[in-house]
Amino acid sequence: VRGHKDMNQFMDHILRVNDDGLSYDVFPWIIGRVRKGEKSSQPVSMGACQEFMPVVLRFLHSDRDEHLHIALVMVQSLLERFWDQLLQMSRNHLTSCQSGNLESLYMILVTTVERVRQLTSAKSPEVAKEAKSAHNLLEKL
Repeated sequence: VRGHKDMNQFMDHILRVNDDGLSYDVFPWIIGRVRKGEKSSQPVSMGACQEFMPVVLRFLHSDRDEHLHIALVMVQSLLERFWDQLLQMSRNHLTSCQSGNLESLYMILVTTVERVRQLTSAKSPEVAKEAKSAHNLLEKL
């Protein structure tokens, strides 16, 4: 994050660079900030998470197990971090949206259901395990 004022600015930089190797390298760090939420010294906003979703989706459709695994961990981390807001949005059927970022993140996550379900049968035990965990949460939305 050196040279960047905050985590959101750093994630914006990662998106502009558009390098899967760099994205893969920083995914664990971003996931850690997502999981810590506001307790993190550099929290990641819902808007920054929503903007990072194209990278997550690209990794979810990769043929590399390590990309699939890290993308599934990110999906699960996002679901856990924003669970209450996402569940409320699901129950309200998108009628009382408080945030454009929430609606966008919700819609993107919902579009991952089928791909995540497919990955529950992956050959890699790590990928299959993460997919099952993420799929269980997605099914509750």
